[in-house]
Amino acid sequence: HDTTLRRSTTTEERLMGVCPTCAPKSAFDAAEDGIINGTTEKVLRSLYIASGEVDAKRKPNLSKWSTRKVFRFKYLRGLGEPQALVPPKRTVYGGCAEKKLGEATGFFRVTKLGKQYWIVDPTGHVFYTFGISSVRRDRTSAGPKAIKAKFGGDSQWASKTSQMLIDTGINCVGPWSDHDILNKSDSRLPYTKMLNLVAGFGKSIGYTKPGKGHVDFRGNCMPVFHDGFESYVAQSARKQIGKMRDDPWCIGFFTDNELPWRRDILQCYLKLDEKDPGYIAAARWMMDKGYSQDKKGDAKINMDFLSHVAERYFSVCAKALYDAAPNHLNLGCRFHGQGKKHPEVHRAAGRHVDIISVNWYDTWDPRTKREWTDMWMETSGRPFLVTEFYAKGMDTKMPNKGGAGWVVKDQQARGAFFESFALGLMEHPGCVGYHWFKYMDDHPEERKSKVALSNKGLLSSQYEIYEELHAAQKMVNTNGYTVLEKMRRA
Repeated sequence: HDTTLRRSTTTEERLMGVCPTCAPKSAFDAAEDGIINGTTEKVLRSLYIASGEVDAKRKPNLSKWSTRKVFRFKYLRGLGEPQALVPPKRTVYGGCAEKKLGEATGFFRVTKLGKQYWIVDPTGHVFYTFGISSVRRDRTSAGPKAIKAKFGGDSQWASKTSQMLIDTGINCVGPWSDHDILNKSDSRLPYTKMLNLVAGFGKSIGYTKPGKGHVDFRGNCMPVFHDGFESYVAQSARKQIGKMRDDPWCIGFFTDNELPWRRDILQCYLKLDEKDPGYIAAARWMMDKGYSQDKKGDAKINMDFLSHVAERYFSVCAKALYDAAPNHLNLGCRFHGQGKKHPEVHRAAGRHVDIISVNWYDTWDPRTKREWTDMWMETSGRPFLVTEFYAKGMDTKMPNKGGAGWVVKDQQARGAFFESFALGLMEHPGCVGYHWFKYMDDHPEERKSKVALSNKGLLSSQYEIYEELHAAQKMVNTNGYTVLEKMRRA
């Protein structure tokens, strides 16, 4: 067939440069997906020959499925058969042994080369976090018996699980994991840790209650202006970090998870009791700025106060973290919801954190939100790490009504979603990694409502691997450094 295509009559012909008679279904339909614009078009043209499709929906109770594009590993140009690829060797920490970026410092750090960001491992080599969160044992009453039957005991679970993750190309264990036992395994992996600094302080003064996936603060207001906030954070950071201060396997620390960075934040603080330190701080800020109370609904004034709150939070946490662990990375507070979209918050964060962290659920394809990812990088002057994403399969017969992830029909579609999302992140010069959420499905005994049970894991609650999802993660992760080299050139 003619591949020169002197005359272009379709999007497929024009962008793919192959005959539509023999070409796979094209992904490059600008009118349908809204993906193609500027740089993104050039990247996609150079990287992929085609795409596939997956049926998906945001919530399981929606009646209709929508068809979504997926960019699969097998559609990447110029890589050949995935089975024939020979991944580059990795350092003991999971970095790329074939690409060194500087001297060995003994700890993880961040660097920028041109317009591209990278994590550097303790040996001085390129490191990209192919991660997974919540790697922990079943904590229900049946957990110990299941561990013994499946693995032989806790230490065997840690050893076999660590090796399975390494074989899957995973090189980072995220927060809420059984670090104490995993770190004793012969097949050790780098890890990150959650500190819950303002959440912990809020709980200590009765200012919080359990929320859906995160802590809810009184009136959606973080108690960053309360007396005792700074001293609590400093003491909590020192106590939690402890011996990890000298651990080269620890990449860094998350200060909190999914905080309420709201666009109406000033109004929230001014709805508190007038004796509340948060109300007093907001009222004083208004007076110092020369604003009357009737201006509390003004959008710009709320954004200015949001910057004020963010500066207070990030500066206090950064000082505490640096004092407790000066050699480790400050991984931020895992933005979600509105927090992903406010440049004011990211600008404040960038003055204090090393990496912007984001839990990303409301987008099927990160390529369609390039304005967000560019803003995270450019406004903060920092790289970003996507710390949660997943899709739930309806073939498990779980209700899948818990959690914010997308819903797809089966495990094969979960694998396709992972490939497309992960590859989309790898395309961005500011992204330094991702963490799949999570290691194991929700267990029936862990949920008060059985309706909330969801298929989030790489494994079932009975420690059975979902083979299709596992195969997709293994293919992308193990070949990740090869793909990154191609992506970053593009």
